Amino acid sequence: MLEVFPQLAGKRIDFQWSGMIGIGANRLPQIGRLQAHPNVFYAQAYAGHGINTTHMAARLVAQAISLEQSNGFELFSRVPHMTFPGGKHLRSPLLALGMLWYRLKEIAGH
Repeated sequence: MLEVFPQLAGKRIDFQWSGMIGIGANRLPQIGRLQAHPNVFYAQAYAGHGINTTHMAARLVAQAISLEQSNGFELFSRVPHMTFPGGKHLRSPLLALGMLWYRLKEIAGH
């Protein structure tokens, strides 16, 4: 962190967030509606960029719900989304392994 923000040297970190984030395979937000239930809309998988993209996604979903013209909603809703490699049985172990890998790299300073 100090390589990016050297001015933080000697500063204390009081709070941190270490929760899970939603990431799609293509790193794009997933915005659309369920095919089986077209009155159910979703906006998810912001790949750690939720602060800025949630506002855009909320506007696009609101426009779609209110039947307002929204080319952005239609554009995002047509993006195909892959399922996680390994299926439901390997999803959690592979996710944990990937998180461990990046944590170890962080600890090692890489």
